[in-house]
Amino acid sequence: MAVKNIAVTDTLETFRTTFNDLAANDFGDIANLSGAISATDLVGAMNETISIATSSAGFTIEDSSSTQQIVGGGDILRVFGTSNEIEAVVSATDTLTIGLPNAVSITTSVTSPTVVAGNLTLTNGSITDSSGSISFGNENLTTTGTINGGAITGTSITGSGATHTLGTVEISGNTLRSTDSTRLNINDSFRANAFETQTGLLTVNEIGGFPFLTSSASGGAITAALAIDANLYLSTARTLIFEGATSNTERTTVTVVDPTATRTITIPDETGTVITTGSIDAITESMIANDAIGQNELKSLVTLQILNSSGTTLKTIYGAGA
Repeated sequence: MAVKNIAVTDTLETFRTTFNDLAANDFGDIANLSGAISATDLVGAMNETISIATSSAGFTIEDSSSTQQIVGGGDILRVFGTSNEIEAVVSATDTLTIGLPNAVSITTSVTSPTVVAGNLTLTNGSITDSSGSISFGNENLTTTGTINGGAITGTSITGSGATHTLGTVEISGNTLRSTDSTRLNINDSFRANAFETQTGLLTVNEIGGFPFLTSSASGGAITAALAIDANLYLSTARTLIFEGATSNTERTTVTVVDPTATRTITIPDETGTVITTGSIDAITESMIANDAIGQNELKSLVTLQILNSSGTTLKTIYGAGA
């Protein structure tokens, strides 16, 4: 169809013949329009023609925003996507296969009520595995929240912060305590390098192969060892101090002079009172055996002799001097 042009200086006859030629040769006679087209104008007839052509030799595609595009004869539908996002395969006859690769990469996020990966299921904040066990391999697991579980098993448990609680046992630095009692119970044997009381006044440890009791209490310090043969050894310069029936500053101290040889003091198998050099009027007659006192044991010895007429001593009487 050639471009028709009517100049300003053309006559009316030129305009008439040009217009008629445009209608007859370029636009065509509307009477010759196919009965399948009902439009009475050029634009409407063209739109109907496109619709007919599309229905027989093309199709319309539409996205989630209701935007439509006609794909007609001679047009190409292209499906784009990187190798880790989508897979599109065109095959005969007129087949387009769209799928996901084995490894899918998503740059933003995936939203789904339930995600299933093998035996693992993620749904509504819960992670479960049909095998009954979830393994994180050798990866670190970090959370700023709380971990709740029936049992936690591991080679080590490390937490941040100064205080941690396992059940009713609180761990704060190197201090253990019970949160619901004033006592910690240990049902099995407990072994340590040393045991100390709260203020450290009494220590139980091992020194030189002996179990030792050591106290640093002022005025009552002790260092005692329990030997293998069940003897009790007091360390050097140690004494036994007895408080007595009344708790005051008056005490009885038992001590020894520095031995120069091995000494043994035996307490007899009997009931009685220990006699010391400070005892007065403590020895009774029943405590002295018959013939227990000889002449050499009397202090300030005095003798009385009985002589016969020849001066021979017949009898000697010994006695203590006044």
